[in-house]
Amino acid sequence: MLPDLKDLAIGNSPLHTQTDSVLARFRSASAAWLILLSGLLIFSPLLEGGTTHLAVMLIRLLILLLLSLYLTKAIRAGTVVVPSIRVAPAILVYLCLASFSTAISPYTNQSRQWLVVLSSYAGLLYLLVSFIVGWDHVAKLLVVLTGLGLCEAGWALLQAWWLGAARPTGTFFNPNFLAGYLAAVWAIVLGYLCYARVGQGGILRAGSLRLIVPIGILGTFLLTVVYTGSRGGVLALAVGTSVVIGVRYGRRALAVFLLLLVVGLLVPNPLRDRLWAEHVVNPVGYARWQIWQSSIHMMAEQPLGIGLGLYQYGYPRYAFPVDGQIARYGKIAHSAHNEYLQMGVELGVASILVFCWGVVMVAREAASVLKLRIRRWQRGVVVGTSGAIAGILAHAGVDSNLHEPALAILLTLCVGLIMSARRLSGQVVEPLRTVPVRFRMVWSAVAVAMIGMLMAATLKLGLAWMAFESGSRAATRQDFAKAIADYRTAITLDSGKALYHNSLAASYFQLFERRRDDAAAQAAVAELQAALALNPLDGRLYGLLGHVYRSLSSSATSSEPLEELKSDQRIAWLHAARSAYERAADLEPFNPFYRLELGRLAMGLGDPELGETHVRRAVEIEPNFLPGRQWLAQLYLDSQRIEEATREYQEIIERQHRYAGWNKDSHEERFLKADATALDVELKRIRPPT
Repeated sequence: MLPDLKDLAIGNSPLHTQTDSVLARFRSASAAWLILLSGLLIFSPLLEGGTTHLAVMLIRLLILLLLSLYLTKAIRAGTVVVPSIRVAPAILVYLCLASFSTAISPYTNQSRQWLVVLSSYAGLLYLLVSFIVGWDHVAKLLVVLTGLGLCEAGWALLQAWWLGAARPTGTFFNPNFLAGYLAAVWAIVLGYLCYARVGQGGILRAGSLRLIVPIGILGTFLLTVVYTGSRGGVLALAVGTSVVIGVRYGRRALAVFLLLLVVGLLVPNPLRDRLWAEHVVNPVGYARWQIWQSSIHMMAEQPLGIGLGLYQYGYPRYAFPVDGQIARYGKIAHSAHNEYLQMGVELGVASILVFCWGVVMVAREAASVLKLRIRRWQRGVVVGTSGAIAGILAHAGVDSNLHEPALAILLTLCVGLIMSARRLSGQVVEPLRTVPVRFRMVWSAVAVAMIGMLMAATLKLGLAWMAFESGSRAATRQDFAKAIADYRTAITLDSGKALYHNSLAASYFQLFERRRDDAAAQAAVAELQAALALNPLDGRLYGLLGHVYRSLSSSATSSEPLEELKSDQRIAWLHAARSAYERAADLEPFNPFYRLELGRLAMGLGDPELGETHVRRAVEIEPNFLPGRQWLAQLYLDSQRIEEATREYQEIIERQHRYAGWNKDSHEERFLKADATALDVELKRIRPPT
């Protein structure tokens, strides 16, 4: 017999009763999980937006604590509840693509870490939907989120007004990510405001605080976003606001808002002036158009992807020049500044389609919830959360904001609220998938073992990084014995990370240069080879290996008594150095230092013509690469090509004068380092003035 329609309308159907009886078992844990989740929301932005290794470790531990609480309550209740999430198929397919990419990745350790990150966010989404069993939970979480946004905005304004920061960052390391975070919270507050009831009797009555407080919060957020000068943040705010206004008030209101937005960007005002100032100060910021073009080329050549998390290692082969800079290829893009292009480069073109499929499913779920009969503030939450999701995703089209844990967790929270809203409405109930717990001791043992192993693995990675940082500080103090010990500890805890082997090699090489110890040199070579076996895509590692071999070739470290054997060993090292630098130049074809070293090695091996070819190519790539011009000038002097030597000397003088007043970083200083005085003396000696 079918249930009565009245029962379905008020949520008293047998199916609803069964669902409530299962979900109600989690209500007793609401205080604990709310505290944990609130702690996760509050903590995630604190350490540079959650990007530090310590922050990542603690975030993962908090998620594992939530999982522990979930399993504990399930085992006690005798039933494991598997929530029904409409976006689950897209998430599963996306994780399968990520797993496949990890399996074929040239640098497995890096890809595996990013797979853990994606899996953590997917697990957090399931935990959110499992624990949220009432609208009161939603309200408490959004109050925490709004309070956190106010704290971030307040600290950013203090940075701007008191500390004089040109672009305040709050607790984030990047002002663009702070602006994107506040734009998402703005959309949620705006959604609530648009559906709030005005108190009767005037604006000053107590009931009107429902309007006054949100308006004040929105004003604070808007002011902070203006101070950040973030174009991506303004885009996120505009898109989120458009979604809220369009859903709440219709197309005409949306058209009016868009018209006002266009006018605001054209007519002089503080926001427009601040964005234009950022354009003038940072013209390189617009180079991301070229980064996107390079990313498209990468996808076209490798449609199955280069490997999860490996964008920064594939990019140097597709780098582009930035005209007007001292080092035209000096900027290395560690990300695509577009999350969709980056996932396409790393996971393949199919990943973009799967991600868009998931976005469409979330949008359809939000639209279906809005067709139900729910209270005004609840409707405001759904609309505002939808605007926040739209803003974050729009921002993801112009920046790498989802690499920021705080923003990724915020997006996960918003999706979780949308996925829970249908069930919370009580009008459309779907049967829950449950797994009975019949042998509690076995379940408990398995749960403890699983959580224990996951926590141990998380702690291992965190402790490995701490040991690495300790070693780096010791290396800075030139305490290489301590540095080597700490780096070895890091490798013991996380042997698959190439960075640790590279750093250990650097410490051994420092010992070699100080003591001329063959054993230290061989240890440096062994560690660099281990790093290359782990990550064969990093041209810098090949460059360092070439540097070690070249240093060996120029030192008298051989223990052989015969000069002939020493000469043979030196030639072997020169050939090894040349092979390493050639591979480095293949992986980073626009790095002029590798080509300069190849020129020097060619000279050492008796092939000056090849050496000239390498260095001339370096100068063609980087016209301001003055060490290369000095090397060419000396080569021309040695071969009596006076006019060519004079031309290179004049280029050095002109470029050093041109950039004398520039504020240069260490990399640009290396580009302009050339001894023009010595060349001048040599030219005058060969061709004295008449």
